[in-house]
Amino acid sequence: MNEYVATIKSSYDEYLAELKKVVDGLSIDEAYKQPSPHSNTIGWSVWHMARVEDYWLNNVVQGDAQVWNSGGWDKKFGMDPENRGAGQTIEQVLAMPHVAVTELLAYFDAVRAKTSPFITGLAESDLAREIEHPRFGKVTGRWIVGHIVVEESQHVGQVAFTRGILRGFGK
Repeated sequence: MNEYVATIKSSYDEYLAELKKVVDGLSIDEAYKQPSPHSNTIGWSVWHMARVEDYWLNNVVQGDAQVWNSGGWDKKFGMDPENRGAGQTIEQVLAMPHVAVTELLAYFDAVRAKTSPFITGLAESDLAREIEHPRFGKVTGRWIVGHIVVEESQHVGQVAFTRGILRGFGK
């Protein structure tokens, strides 16, 4: 594994570990409470984060099935098999079934079990490959890998901030 790939792997591991710390001990009520009328819930954010990694790495980059569908998580959560949260309205966010945080993390762990070997084995050809995306246009594997780190880091921050609003600083 080259230094670039090691850095990416470290980044992915760090944001998932941080997310698990931030949501530890939250009740189902806390996971789905909105800090303001137009904000995402923690539960929705955790689900969306797992969907982001699953969609981009498993489907877009590898051209493979998403764990969401192949693992039956869409059925287990009672949600749309195509939904990943991008562009949802606040009404759609609030309509998400109240899935326990432990189950959301179990889905994320299943995603990571599939994406981790791919991340570890990233080759220059994976990173340089150009992919046409309906929302972002022509992107490369390198852009996708970096985009995930940025998006997931933003969402971890949102989840931590929301927890702080709900429970108070450091609680």
